[in-house]
Amino acid sequence: MIISEKDFQQFVKGDEKSFETIFCQYYKTLVSYVMRHDLVAMEAEDIVIETFHHIWQIREDLKSPAALHSLLFTATRNRTLNVARNLKNRQKIINENYSEQEETEEVYDYLIEEEMSRLLDEAVSQLPKQCELVIVGLLAGKTLQEIAGEMQISVNTAKTYKLRAIQSLRKLLKDIPFLVLLILIRSNRKN
Repeated sequence: MIISEKDFQQFVKGDEKSFETIFCQYYKTLVSYVMRHDLVAMEAEDIVIETFHHIWQIREDLKSPAALHSLLFTATRNRTLNVARNLKNRQKIINENYSEQEETEEVYDYLIEEEMSRLLDEAVSQLPKQCELVIVGLLAGKTLQEIAGEMQISVNTAKTYKLRAIQSLRKLLKDIPFLVLLILIRSNRKN
C-alpha cells in the first residue's frame, strides 16, 4: 500500500475525498490486523475508525506519506493493545467479583447449615431417649427397618417413636419451621 504524494498533500490540507481514498485503502487491512488480537469485528472496526479520527485531527503535523502509513499501523496497534488489555482486565475483575460473590454465598450457606444443624442437635437431645435414637438414625440415613432391628423393637414401634419425635420437635422448633420440614423430608425419603 502506497499513499500517493497527491493524496497525502490533499489529506493534510483537509480534503475529505483524499481522506476517503486513504481510508478505503487501509480500512480492511487494519481491521483484519486488529482482529488477529482476538477482538470481534465490531471492536476492530471501532478501533480503526478511532485511529483514523485521531490521525485526521493531527494531519497537519504529518511530514510524508511514509509517516502517515507508519502512523496508521502504529496507532492502530497501540489502540488494539490498549483495548485488548482493558477487556482482559475487565474480565478479570468480573471473574474476581463473581468468585468473591460465590465464596461469600458458600460461607453464608455453610453458616446457615451449621446453625440449623446446631439447633436441630439441641432439640433432638431434648427428646426422650427412644425417640432420639429413631430420629438420629433417620438423620443418619437409616431406614425404619434398620433402626428397629438395631433397637430390637418392631417397625411399628419405631414408627410410633418417629411420630412422637416429630411432634416434640415441632414444639421445640416452632419458631424454626424449616428444620421440622427438613426432618420430615429426610425421614420420609428413607421410607
